[in-house]
Amino acid sequence: MTLAAAELRALIEHLREQWDIHGLGTTTWHQPAAREGRRFVGSDVARVAAVEGLTRHVHETASSVLLLTGAGQVNSALPLVRLMYECALNAVWLMQSKDDHGIKALLDEHSRNRLAIQRDARQAASQVFRDGADDVADTDREPYAGSLDSTRNFENICKDLSPGGTDAYIFYRLLSSFSHASLEVSEFYYLKALPETPGLPQRRLKPRRPLNPDTLLFFAATSMVWSARAFTYSSHNKAHRSVLRHAAGRLEISAELGLSERYRRRHSAFRKTSKASSS
Repeated sequence: MTLAAAELRALIEHLREQWDIHGLGTTTWHQPAAREGRRFVGSDVARVAAVEGLTRHVHETASSVLLLTGAGQVNSALPLVRLMYECALNAVWLMQSKDDHGIKALLDEHSRNRLAIQRDARQAASQVFRDGADDVADTDREPYAGSLDSTRNFENICKDLSPGGTDAYIFYRLLSSFSHASLEVSEFYYLKALPETPGLPQRRLKPRRPLNPDTLLFFAATSMVWSARAFTYSSHNKAHRSVLRHAAGRLEISAELGLSERYRRRHSAFRKTSKASSS
């Protein structure tokens, strides 16, 4: 059964309320099942903090999506739903990643970006940027070397998840085409020019909506379920898990995503190679 827009809006409000109760109310952390029995170390703390931050941003952004779609500003909500979707899949991937490979990949990408900012600042025309270049923090990538994973390409993160893969990435690319300065965005407001009718472009009386509000609300709600489910791996909150399973049932989606065979093969091959080289 496909939920109507009003039902999706109510579900998003419900998921947001439940996050405030169960998510923000969490004060005790646990290792997920795959790391059960291991004590918390720095990489575990960093991973939990990153997953909670991404999940919280998904839920915070949901309020803006409701506001915009409720006001008829559907196209303005497109980039926000894209952001929610990207944050959700990254949170799932990061929480389930093997050992400290995922969090190292995330921190490495952060340091790579900071280093790029520093290099650009040193070459900037503005003196204020050049003067501040050496003060840019987190530019050392060395502590995070050696990860089998990478967060640089979102397509690879999609393919590391199941269900997900190429299908998940196609929707992301679709949302991305409506979230950048692209021809697709320009065509919100103008009709395509035809070769046989040269002249000034024809304005649309109303902006074109490439996706309807129901679709955006569906993916917003889905992102909330998936990100919050990833969060519960560390919160161990059964009541929250139950809420998410019920919401997933109403959305007719899987309540959680797992690591794909592609991901498992990559890490299995690495372990076999490491074991062979050490014997």
